[in-house]
Amino acid sequence: MQTKRITRIALFTAVALLLHLVESMLPPLMPFAPGAKLGLSNLATLTALVLLGPIDAFAVLLLRCLLGAVFGGNPAALLYSVPAGVLSLAAQILLYTFALRFVSLTGISLLGAAVHNVTQVVVASLTVHTNLAAMLPLMLAASLAAGLFVGLTAWLTVKYLPKRVYAT
Repeated sequence: MQTKRITRIALFTAVALLLHLVESMLPPLMPFAPGAKLGLSNLATLTALVLLGPIDAFAVLLLRCLLGAVFGGNPAALLYSVPAGVLSLAAQILLYTFALRFVSLTGISLLGAAVHNVTQVVVASLTVHTNLAAMLPLMLAASLAAGLFVGLTAWLTVKYLPKRVYAT
């Protein structure tokens, strides 16, 4: 792996981790949706997808999940963050690769947020052996706000980030 590529992955991972740790100190996005957050770290992952490509975006995602669990003091969070993040990013990659002409970066972010929340509800249901599907409408409402914010912010970041930060 080239030094520049490793450095770019490290830079995006550091930003994602910083956003993750800052967000962990904030109150929930919506009081009626337990655990709902904006998903600020997804901003770095989505931006990495656009600027660095899918493989590097997966690296940023997995490193952020691992380091976020370690620095956040909650290794059990990996049970939720890794499957949700991987499926969310996979859905975003598919949409970005095959439908970018028809869908904006904000739309891609909205899909990712929805997939992320659905996956987390499924994992939580399997973990506690209880059907938590009743939480889905609340979580999807939260994902609408989060996906919109992250998508618009990612679009602005991609548009205005100096090319020297990510170009080879």
